[in-house]
Amino acid sequence: MGGEEQLIARIRAVFAAHGVQGEAADGDAWRIDALLATHLTTDVVVEGVDFDRALYPLRFAGHRALAQNLSDLYACDAEPVGFVWSLAIPPSFSIDDVAEFSEGAAALAAGIGCPLLGGDLSSTSGPLVCSITAVGRTPAVPLRRSGARVGQHLWLTRKLGASAVGLRLLRSRASSSSLSFAAWRQGLEASQARAVRAHLEPAPFHGLESLADHAVAAIDISDGLARDSWRLARSSKVALDLCFLAGAVDVDAGAVVDDALYGGEDWALLFCGPDGLPDPPGCVRVGRVVAGEGVWRDGALVPDRGYDHFIAWRR
Repeated sequence: MGGEEQLIARIRAVFAAHGVQGEAADGDAWRIDALLATHLTTDVVVEGVDFDRALYPLRFAGHRALAQNLSDLYACDAEPVGFVWSLAIPPSFSIDDVAEFSEGAAALAAGIGCPLLGGDLSSTSGPLVCSITAVGRTPAVPLRRSGARVGQHLWLTRKLGASAVGLRLLRSRASSSSLSFAAWRQGLEASQARAVRAHLEPAPFHGLESLADHAVAAIDISDGLARDSWRLARSSKVALDLCFLAGAVDVDAGAVVDDALYGGEDWALLFCGPDGLPDPPGCVRVGRVVAGEGVWRDGALVPDRGYDHFIAWRR
């Protein structure tokens, strides 16, 4: 058995150990109609850009890689039905490292019954690169970003900012603590543990039976509430007033308003719901849709900024 076959066998074994259906061994592609899929989304994760293995074990990087794809599907009210991934693996990664990265994705996939449909492997002289494409289905009219209308309420599926706090704690630990990762994490206070968990093991799920029962437009919060609110506002040609933002900040994790606005990687859903419907259970009101353009708070325009891979390219 060659090196690539060994890697494939190890990845398959990791997913099988979690009860996750793996790709068929007798074919190189799936019939998309067999999945009854209606939606497709893709994201790429690069070591040193999207995660730093000096901060935490690789299984959390694998979890996060799949979570951000699932969040895109849930924002359309689509149920995940499978995913494919491609890994470009550098010489610095051992087979055990690849298995640990796979462990995080496999555990998350197992929790929602999302099969690994296939993938590809390559080598690289650069950092690890993982590209995931996830597919989903929705029985209803899919949600888009363009359905918001003046007078509607603005909701979040959970409070924001914890992930940004967690990342700060992880960076502080890497530069100042001599404890093992497990020992350090065990010694965290409750608020710190909440924040670190939000960053390491983001849960893109929500407690609503159907998002479309409560929403007419939605977006997932990946680059911060400010930037993603601007995206929704532009798509719907409306303005958003974050008049209830203070109550949507995860203060139990030590977050402040700027963490919610600009921190990113919360992977909660921001959605607009018509007036007159019951309040969506478990969700947090953050504002309302108003006439005009842009995103506002307390009468001031919220800057359109957040995480941007290519900020240096701006002129």
